[in-house]
Amino acid sequence: MVKKVDYIAIDHIGWRLWDAAAVWKDRFAAEMVAAGHDWYAEARSSVMPYVSVNGTRQADIVARMGLSKQAVQQLIVDLERSGILRRDPDPDDGRGKIVRFTQRGLAAQQDGQKAKRKVEAEIREKLGDRAFDDLMATLKKIGSEG
Repeated sequence: MVKKVDYIAIDHIGWRLWDAAAVWKDRFAAEMVAAGHDWYAEARSSVMPYVSVNGTRQADIVARMGLSKQAVQQLIVDLERSGILRRDPDPDDGRGKIVRFTQRGLAAQQDGQKAKRKVEAEIREKLGDRAFDDLMATLKKIGSEG
C-alpha cells in the first residue's frame, strides 16, 4: 500500500508571477514562429535575451543563464549552425569568444520587438490602460534592487 502524502498548495505571488511569465513567453514564441522564426519554439531560443546587439562574452552568457558551460555552448552552436549567431574571438581573452548576432539574428531581434509590442497590447487590452500601467509600475518596483 502506498502511503498518502498530504499536498498543501498555497496561492502565492511566486506562482502568479511564474504563470504570468509562462503565458507571456508562450504568446511571444507563437508570434515569433508566425513571423518565420520556428526555432523560437525550441530551447535554444533561451540564449537570445542574453546576447546584446554589440555582442556578449560567451562566459557572461553562461554565468547569466545559470546552466553548465557545455549546455550553453551547445545552444549557441545550434544557433550558429542555423545562421542566427556567430562567435568571434574575444580580444581580451585568447580562449574566449564573443557571441554576436548575424544579419539573420538581427532580423529576428527586430521581429521580436514587434512581437513584444503585440503581446503587450493584448495584455493592455485585457487589463485596461490604468490596470496595465499600475501593473508595470508594480513590476518595476519588485524588480528594482533599491
